[in-house]
Amino acid sequence: MLSEAKNTVLIGLLYVDLAWAGCPDKLSSAANPKTIRRDVVVIGGGASGAYSAVRLREDYGLSVALVEKEAQLGGHVNTWVDLATGRGFDAGVQSYVDVANSSTAFFRRFGIEIGPNTRPAQQPPVYVDFATGKKLSNYILPATTDRNDALRRYLVVAESLLSVFEPGWWTFPKPDAIPQDLLLSFGDAMVKYNLTSALPQILGLTGGGIKDFMNSPLMWVMRPFGVDMARTILGLNAGFIPTSGKNQDLYDAILKLLGPDSLLSSTVVKAKRADEGVTVDVRNAETCQVTRIVAKKLLYAASPTRENLEPFSLDETERETLYKFQFTRPFVGVVSHPSLPLGTSLSNMPEEAQGGNWTAAANREFPYASGFNNFANSSFFRVIVGGDTTLTEKRAREVLLSTFDRLVAAGTINQTDPPQPLKILYFKNHYQMNAHVPTDVIRSGFFQILNSLQGRRSTWYTGSAWATPITTSLWVFTDTVLPKLVESL
Repeated sequence: MLSEAKNTVLIGLLYVDLAWAGCPDKLSSAANPKTIRRDVVVIGGGASGAYSAVRLREDYGLSVALVEKEAQLGGHVNTWVDLATGRGFDAGVQSYVDVANSSTAFFRRFGIEIGPNTRPAQQPPVYVDFATGKKLSNYILPATTDRNDALRRYLVVAESLLSVFEPGWWTFPKPDAIPQDLLLSFGDAMVKYNLTSALPQILGLTGGGIKDFMNSPLMWVMRPFGVDMARTILGLNAGFIPTSGKNQDLYDAILKLLGPDSLLSSTVVKAKRADEGVTVDVRNAETCQVTRIVAKKLLYAASPTRENLEPFSLDETERETLYKFQFTRPFVGVVSHPSLPLGTSLSNMPEEAQGGNWTAAANREFPYASGFNNFANSSFFRVIVGGDTTLTEKRAREVLLSTFDRLVAAGTINQTDPPQPLKILYFKNHYQMNAHVPTDVIRSGFFQILNSLQGRRSTWYTGSAWATPITTSLWVFTDTVLPKLVESL
């Protein structure tokens, strides 16, 4: 316990030092903070935090302050705009699922026109082993009817477990009542329910973010690829997107609405939390100004990583619970090069997967690039580099560039004469994703303890660690948290 405490102190000091990097006047600005008072301070301006701030202020009539470390709201949306044409390209979130028949209303309240999702999840693929750069000559996909039949079987299983996931972890079964299928490895579940023909589709949409996929408990696959995702692929759910083609439009409209109640480019450097209320000091990375927010309640909507949580002075129960979360870390981006083939995608597939050996693609070693997917009617390509939490932006860029070089060396694509480098036009850290905990931790009653943290020390929680990591599902879960928070005021 002593060594753990020392490490915590060291991490805390490191975080504070990094938070003040580039601010030579840190002592004076920390000593003379600007103070504001609010009913609720919301930490994190992604899907959950931005939605929460709007609802708390506009629908519940409360005063709010929304703290976001990036220079814009939106979290994983990651829309890049080509300045030459004004066209938007979504490197992160691709589309939305209309859950509970209410998701579209949130877009419409901001005047965001929406329509059916007509964008393909992936352009027609060419399968390439990115480790060698060589095309696969004998990679075989399941027949569409076989895939859909397997997806329907998967959907039946997912629907039987739906109450575990939706809305959020509120009703997660106690250790002695956890359904056996929930903790079954995905590989075993695949055999048990004859899901093999659905594996390429499930992997293509979720596998890049799950390490040791076949041995991962079924529940961690079903979180990103659950009932709503399966229904959408089978045509049973309606997917939609803004007609502008820019998912960022919603969050720009939210920012305009909230105005000065949004503190962008700001990180928490210190927080005090008690049953009587909270005090949060946040620093603006551009001005170095410290703002002290005195609030009745705190809503935490950011990823519960050690780095993010360190300034909040967690007590022993909070540390022992929240620090058990494990994550992966993808990077997303937009690239271009004259040699990349238009109207298609180069999809990363190991040579061992040829001949229908689809499980060979399930456990690729991090880090790796998942593919180069051409945005329709453009010369730009979406890229994703998946890795664990040690993956840095520098290393992720290296993975992407070295993958491109192997494609050229193998003759899969023809380099220009003279040679041109791959242009990385946009590259964003998705930060920690796919929050999960080991099976033995689940069996120890983890989720019951996690739920007990709600409201403790004037702090409430929402976000993808507490609910299905799909934007509209996060909103549904948030709608269960906000009334409890408001009642506690």
